[in-house]
Amino acid sequence: MGTFFRRMLIILSCVFITGCSDNDTSNDKSVTMDDVREATRDIIGNNAFLYYKNYDEAVKFYGKIMGLKNVFEFPGFAIIYQTSPTTFITLVNDDGSGRGMHSADEPKTIAIALLTDQIDGWYQYAQSRNLNIKSPPKPLGDSPHNGFLVTDPGGYILEFEHFAPHEENVKFMPLLEASENIFADPYAQSSRPMDLGFKGSIYWLYHKDAKEAADFYHDVMGLEKIVEQPYSDIYTSSRTGYIGLVLDGRGIHNATHEKAVNVGFLTSSAKAWYDHLKNEPTFKLRTKDLFHEADEDGNVLIDIVIGYDPDNYYIEIDQFLDEEANKAIRAAVGQE
Repeated sequence: MGTFFRRMLIILSCVFITGCSDNDTSNDKSVTMDDVREATRDIIGNNAFLYYKNYDEAVKFYGKIMGLKNVFEFPGFAIIYQTSPTTFITLVNDDGSGRGMHSADEPKTIAIALLTDQIDGWYQYAQSRNLNIKSPPKPLGDSPHNGFLVTDPGGYILEFEHFAPHEENVKFMPLLEASENIFADPYAQSSRPMDLGFKGSIYWLYHKDAKEAADFYHDVMGLEKIVEQPYSDIYTSSRTGYIGLVLDGRGIHNATHEKAVNVGFLTSSAKAWYDHLKNEPTFKLRTKDLFHEADEDGNVLIDIVIGYDPDNYYIEIDQFLDEEANKAIRAAVGQE
């Protein structure tokens, strides 16, 4: 749970403007409107937008083989799949129309960890489907985590990862233990065994300047560091979604200026985030105002803040409005 969400719970449990008090007298500091605006900057989900030349192949992989639930779709252009209670992967069709923000030819500078306590079962399933396994799992032993890598049809890396009780994970384990599994969508007609699940996801990002990245995601985005690894740190974001910052040259990827990915955050108030970020020097807005994504009939479905983090990752903060087309994704993040 991010710091902003915690602040919201604290603030809203108090008298809204007059401050927290056990009686009619005010405490030392009343709640200000700045506090209230900050509290509305929640993060209720995490998303990664991935880009594909062969869109149908990607849809088959994530829908039929991975068995993920489709919670939102712009037919023929983009589809959002749910991976854990508050994490998602969006497939975008790079069909040459220029509608998407990236080209599938750009570097795939992200790795997505799918968190599970069932590494052996997932590995057996990956083998049975002849998935492109990049590295097999090693015995856990005394390690804080283990897993294996799979390359998806577009060249993106998926990391099937298990975190174990370990001094490195002391702040992480209570969050994972409280997370429920999301299992295969029964309507997807998938070959995925129904007892294999995911309980969270880490979006691994690669920056040239580690301090600059850490300052942005902690100070500006309000995320809290919960794991320090030798070459990477993990920050909380949504309830089951995490951001991992990896030292350049020490992870699966090297940092690149261009990258075929949008790093997405779901929120209840895109406007609150826009007001917070519009004058932030480390965040460059891509559009001067809030962007309004509409369907082909002109109905606005999503309010979006779009910009760039300090190392040119596209950041997309989405508010899915209370519309029929958004019913499934809003329900997934507890808005219905």
